[in-house]
Amino acid sequence: MEESTVRRGIASDAPALARLTSQLGYPATEDSIQPRLARILQSPSDCLLVVEIPGTGVVGWVHGFLCQLLESGYRVEIGGLVVDERWQRRGLGRHLVRALERWAADRGAAELSVRCRTERADAHRFYEGLLFRHSKTQRVFRKQIGEPSARPAATPGSDGLRG
Repeated sequence: MEESTVRRGIASDAPALARLTSQLGYPATEDSIQPRLARILQSPSDCLLVVEIPGTGVVGWVHGFLCQLLESGYRVEIGGLVVDERWQRRGLGRHLVRALERWAADRGAAELSVRCRTERADAHRFYEGLLFRHSKTQRVFRKQIGEPSARPAATPGSDGLRG
């Protein structure tokens, strides 16, 4: 593995994060990443780790978030993981996942999970090499409910629900 450092992401990482997110297949600009990054950095339930190479800068990131569902155990889900295509297959992704595992364990999570597109065979092999096991196949549905920037932040009791 190259000499590298894994650290928490910071706001000034936005240009590198946008470039890497685009490599992952989700076109992004610094302007589109900044508000997302700000929310993640402010959230105690989210962890954004980056891997940095001296003289090169940020070459990868992993985002994990705490997840408690009523029907399953407390866990951390990997929301995304990418290593710059020029730096892949050098152990950097493994380094990021192991650091996220430590963060998850420190918060009492019993499991780490990840959703991975069916066509990403290389990613499947990567996760299997880290002892993840395929547990199910599913479809993901989404519905737009407005522009996120137009919605005010939710406050306790402001959801209109009783109880």
